[in-house]
Amino acid sequence: MESEINVFKESIYQSWISLVSNLPGIILSVLMFIIGLLIIKIINKYSKKIIISRANDPLIADFILSIISLVLTIILFVISLGILGFNDVTNKILAGAGLTTFIIGFALKDIGENFLAGILMAFQRPFRIGDLIQIGNIKGNVIEMSLRSTTIKTLDGIDAYIPNGSILKNNLENFTIDELLRNNFIVRVAHDDRIHEAIQLIDSILKENKFALKKPNHTVIVEKIENDLVSIMVYYWYRTDSLEAPGGKLKSDLQLNVYSALKSRGFNLPTTTVSIEQIEKK
Repeated sequence: MESEINVFKESIYQSWISLVSNLPGIILSVLMFIIGLLIIKIINKYSKKIIISRANDPLIADFILSIISLVLTIILFVISLGILGFNDVTNKILAGAGLTTFIIGFALKDIGENFLAGILMAFQRPFRIGDLIQIGNIKGNVIEMSLRSTTIKTLDGIDAYIPNGSILKNNLENFTIDELLRNNFIVRVAHDDRIHEAIQLIDSILKENKFALKKPNHTVIVEKIENDLVSIMVYYWYRTDSLEAPGGKLKSDLQLNVYSALKSRGFNLPTTTVSIEQIEKK
């Protein structure tokens, strides 16, 4: 029993001696690692300003900064181990990096999928911050993009966080990428010989409205004639970047102006008149 205790004491003593002898290297390695992390943080801060000023794209900047941070952190970790004298360990780490990457990638498959999807989106650019998009049954404005997920403010004010992998797997509709949208509504009037006059009147109202674009120009056509009613379809374009003319208000104003003008000219507007909203991309 006494011999085992002596062996244990000797082991503790040798460990202490080894710790004391290697203490300067350990302290230097820790200081090097901490200082290195601070330097990497400073590099990222200034690199982000430069990249955004050049690319003007937060997703591209996020991708490049992630790569820079990863490479610098690996280099710093290897240097710190080298200071401790673990050169053999660092060589084994570098040699096994490929296998480790494969194992981690398999274990974190979903995270890796979202990250790779974010990289693809950074270069394909299917939408930008502020764009009105629809993914599946979620529709709203993009308020934030990262390499992992995209945040959408829905039309009823809910923040939806969508993984980038899901965005690539689902159909994506971007309503504002070219800052133009076409909208329409239907006007129903009683059948008589003044249909051409009604069409000309509607056409003049659209021409007078400063938010209904002239290029592409609006279209006023007879959709169908049925049960002594004439359905007139009105198509018009507007700019989505105009804060003075949001789509819903512009449509309401146009319909009210058309209704008032037709009533003042004596047109018979059936009480069953309804409007239909169909928002289409250019």
